[in-house]
Amino acid sequence: MPRRGFGRITFFKKSGARLYIPEKVISDSSFPFKDGEIVKIDIGNSSLKLEAVEWWEMLDWKTMPETYEKLPEETKAKIKNACLI
Repeated sequence: MPRRGFGRITFFKKSGARLYIPEKVISDSSFPFKDGEIVKIDIGNSSLKLEAVEWWEMLDWKTMPETYEKLPEETKAKIKNACLI
């Protein structure tokens, strides 16, 4: 069963912010991330959602139409479904 914890966010001028997640949360077997992993951040109504990210989600496909055209159809479909092009 996932644990609940309370963290703290610290803001830094010019560089962003860090979110502290307590050890009891990250040591839970259901915690989905590994040290150093890149995560996708979605902001909702008073909420923050962290998810695993796929490589193709991190690129600006609108600036690389030639590269996009060379992708497999399955990857193109994922990019279109995510409204990234």
